[in-house]
Amino acid sequence: MRKREIPSDVFSVDMDCHQTYDEMAERNGRDEFGQHPGWTGYTWNYDLFPDPVGFLNELHSLHYKTALNLHPASGIRPYEECYDRFVKDYLSRTADYDGPKDFIYPKGGYQFAAVKEPKGREGYRAPVPFRISQQAWADAYFNSVIRPLEKQGIDFWWLDWQQWIKSRYVKDLSNTFWLNYTFFNDMVRQSKSQGLDARRPLIYHRWGGLGSHRYQLGFSGDTYDEWSVLEFLPYFTATASNVGYGYWGHDIGGHQMLENHKPNGEMFTRWLQYGVFTPIFKTHSTSSAIIERRIWAYPEHYEFMRDAIKLRYALSPYIYTSARTAYDTGVSICRPLYYDYPEADNAYTWNQEFMFGDQILATVLCQPMKNGQTERKMWFPKGNDWYDMAHHKMMTGGQTATLHYAIDENPWFAKAGSIIPMAEENIQSLQEKTNKMRLLIVPGKGKSTYTLYEDDNDTQNYMKDYATTLITKEDNGSTVKVKVNAVKGSFKGMAATRQFTIILEDLKAMPKAVKFNGNKVDADAVAIKNGHVEVTLPEAPCNKNLNIEVTR
Repeated sequence: MRKREIPSDVFSVDMDCHQTYDEMAERNGRDEFGQHPGWTGYTWNYDLFPDPVGFLNELHSLHYKTALNLHPASGIRPYEECYDRFVKDYLSRTADYDGPKDFIYPKGGYQFAAVKEPKGREGYRAPVPFRISQQAWADAYFNSVIRPLEKQGIDFWWLDWQQWIKSRYVKDLSNTFWLNYTFFNDMVRQSKSQGLDARRPLIYHRWGGLGSHRYQLGFSGDTYDEWSVLEFLPYFTATASNVGYGYWGHDIGGHQMLENHKPNGEMFTRWLQYGVFTPIFKTHSTSSAIIERRIWAYPEHYEFMRDAIKLRYALSPYIYTSARTAYDTGVSICRPLYYDYPEADNAYTWNQEFMFGDQILATVLCQPMKNGQTERKMWFPKGNDWYDMAHHKMMTGGQTATLHYAIDENPWFAKAGSIIPMAEENIQSLQEKTNKMRLLIVPGKGKSTYTLYEDDNDTQNYMKDYATTLITKEDNGSTVKVKVNAVKGSFKGMAATRQFTIILEDLKAMPKAVKFNGNKVDADAVAIKNGHVEVTLPEAPCNKNLNIEVTR
């Protein structure tokens, strides 16, 4: 990924990170607790990961955050490295446990909750059933199982509960919800003494019912690699905001595939293009000989796939600002059209379109190309004109239109005249600090404003320490004036200076004049790139107003 300059930030390791089964305990394809062997595990698979700590350190050196997959349904089994310390820890906390005395099998077997252990195991160590609903079990689990792995370098956990819905010990308690609650709050508890300097708690897990949005980043589960699934996702994702579930996404490309299907580079490209405008951007699939998610395995589509990933990263300042808006208001970044246009009947029926923040109207291409293009019918809400960023043309608000897109074209529409902050060109990781930023000036006359939000990206100090920058634009048709106001507020590590590049999307020829704070800009700072004019300004203090004037 790094050698190919494909932007990426998180490396999630699936179930092959751990030992997969205990031959002694495996019987008829199920373990002691009726689960498929190989899902639950806490001991590294040293054949694949001979040096786990070195592996995690290397990922960190490459600016990756790391996560391990957890399916905890089968509890703690005797072959795990953590077994002895967990049992000792757990038994020191309680005498109320589901298992034989000291977790050693007596004669005649033992009845666990809902699972009867066959005879013939006398004297063997017994597995400890999953019981996250009991505080003593949970405390021992986090202390003796989870914490040692985190100390090796795990940044957060990718929980993957998909077993029985409700607890076997507490009536009507959702296992999924309770895992969200306990794992999130364990991270809170670990760092509580650090106050607002503590890292932000983060887990990745499935929806566990109303209220889950308070804890986890989510994913939809095992989707199929199908056009019909891709067609459904905009509605599914946007309407989740109605219950506050604004931070979730999908296995981009699809998690699994029907047996008679083959990898489809065109479909995977369209998944990635749509994924740019979802709250969580992540590729993933089951381990299968017929599924491929490494984009360089699709040479005919590779460039278009990488362009989609680059666009996602380019929009990161806009996405982060929208995330702060969601925090302050409860209005998710990805939301149905009727949030913004409640009086328009079409806002309730055109459900393959959605707002992505306040300035972007997004959609999906969800059918195969015909004659080299994919058709997309669009409704453009009245009250704004919309600039088609793929076709580089203005669409009048209040109309419907049938548009066509080649495989290298990703449909998204910016409000006419708006300002969209973008990361520096060729950004590779959000972990790397930079004081460079681009401002996309969307075509459209009149005045507009945008307030950029920034914080330290890591701690909980965002609650009080952050910075905002008001950016204004005025376009009278012949002159474009952009003002970057002095920053308000501050946070630890904030850059003292900044270098902006202004992207004038509708300007195709060199401008007559460009001024920065009243002075003429050097000619080599103005260039035509990607079919439009870009002006790279000198590095300047953040605490001073910056004025840019471009004469067409």
